[in-house]
Amino acid sequence: MELFNLAQAELLRSNADRRHPFLYFTLATFGRYPEARTVVNRHVNAGLSVLLFTDRRTSKVSQARESPRVTALFYHPKKKLQVRMNGRAVLIDEGHEEYAQLLERVKSAGNLKDYTTRQAPGSPIAGKPDIEYGEDIHFLAIRIQPEYIDVLQLGREAHRRSGYTLRDGQWEEAVLVP
Repeated sequence: MELFNLAQAELLRSNADRRHPFLYFTLATFGRYPEARTVVNRHVNAGLSVLLFTDRRTSKVSQARESPRVTALFYHPKKKLQVRMNGRAVLIDEGHEEYAQLLERVKSAGNLKDYTTRQAPGSPIAGKPDIEYGEDIHFLAIRIQPEYIDVLQLGREAHRRSGYTLRDGQWEEAVLVP
């Protein structure tokens, strides 16, 4: 469980260190093709669930509604540590008990404008290149509930890799060929 403990420590450390490499990670969803994009890690809890914020009109939201199976990929270049987390995306929208608290967090940080564009993210801008903002708030949070974590640490002498499956609330380790 040594690699798991290392991955867990780095994921949790990213909560306090705004320069931590795990602050930004790659989120992959299923669309017409597999789709990967860089997102911001907003919080990792003790159970290793990862929270991110987005606009509810993005493709990642519609894809997570269709198939909640997602992958989060983290990389720490100095430690040569890769953490690949497969899990389920839980959408936290207006009907969810956590929504009001998370929306207030966005408002108090001054980031609400990011979720008020008139057009959905990724929409082509016709005519003038100015982005238009409106009154409607399109904020949504996604919590990734991990089910499997693959940890790879590259090393000069040898690489190490293990896979961890969550069963009945406990992580089970399988040592893997790197």
